[in-house]
Amino acid sequence: MRKVVIDTNVLVSSLFGGRPREVMNLWRDGQFVLCLSDEIVAEYLEVSVRFGEVKQEAREFLALLNESENVLFVTPAERIHEVAADPEDNKFLECGVAAGAEVIVSGDHHLLELARFRDIAILEPMAFLASFRRE
Repeated sequence: MRKVVIDTNVLVSSLFGGRPREVMNLWRDGQFVLCLSDEIVAEYLEVSVRFGEVKQEAREFLALLNESENVLFVTPAERIHEVAADPEDNKFLECGVAAGAEVIVSGDHHLLELARFRDIAILEPMAFLASFRRE
């Protein structure tokens, strides 16, 4: 099964619908393994509490992390310094490398500009969905 890292901006955008929600629905339906690290989960938690009107949906997602079988938690052994313009983005690369992920799904231009890091494709939600449908 495909291993995927989801950037926080995709998770937050999924709370409002659109392509990001389609990505997260694929995960909820067991179509890929969501790769996470402690740093990513901490950011998910920090950002999700900012959205009052979607707080319940954010809580449901966080509960799914504990219950889902298609989640892979990793502890990155390597510190990566590829994204100098926004060092916070490196945690997604670190997680992807540690997990052996195939894809990072992001809306962040710093990551998308890389297009690929080592063997990991970096795709916006629409491109990820298109590649998923081709399989």
